[in-house]
Amino acid sequence: MPVAKKRAYHHGDLARALVDAALQHIGREGVEAFTLREAARVAGVTHAAAYRHFADKRALLATIAEDGFRTLSDDLRDAAHSEGDALEKLTSIGRAYVRFAFREPARFRVMFGPRLNYDRRFPSLEAETQRAFRILLDAIEAGQRDGELIEGVSRDLATALWTSAHGFASLVLHRKIIVRSATRAEAYYVEIVRPLLTGLRR
Repeated sequence: MPVAKKRAYHHGDLARALVDAALQHIGREGVEAFTLREAARVAGVTHAAAYRHFADKRALLATIAEDGFRTLSDDLRDAAHSEGDALEKLTSIGRAYVRFAFREPARFRVMFGPRLNYDRRFPSLEAETQRAFRILLDAIEAGQRDGELIEGVSRDLATALWTSAHGFASLVLHRKIIVRSATRAEAYYVEIVRPLLTGLRR
């Protein structure tokens, strides 16, 4: 039986291939079962080659999480700039969050799995995480300044909305809430969150 040849990658391609391989494995087996050696195997390269791009498993996971938060931030920013009043913008932000989780389930699990930056090793990951939350916080503060939303600690209000979207998305991904499509997931989220958002109206 012929032996499969290792794939040849241009400089920089291997890092992306390892990320893609990691996401494939995590999608099947979960974050806990993932190893850098397994990512190398799926990518078709040696373990040593993988270490030339990522110091260890956590470095690869941090890259996945950072890319995820960057994409999520872009999605939330677009939603925050949509047409409508403050509540409609907040609804759009929540829907964008749910849509992202449905579209990128493996990446979502890495982003919100065990904390990767507990020792401040990945400051850029922390910056992207904060940027995503800041978009929601800015939308709430803008609504308060315009007199559309109730007064209160804006960070607490943002945390309440973030956790509602995150909790719903997590329940969907773990199949505790069964939905047949991303469109239905978004619509169901809007139904669930409407009382909370209505309570924010000034």
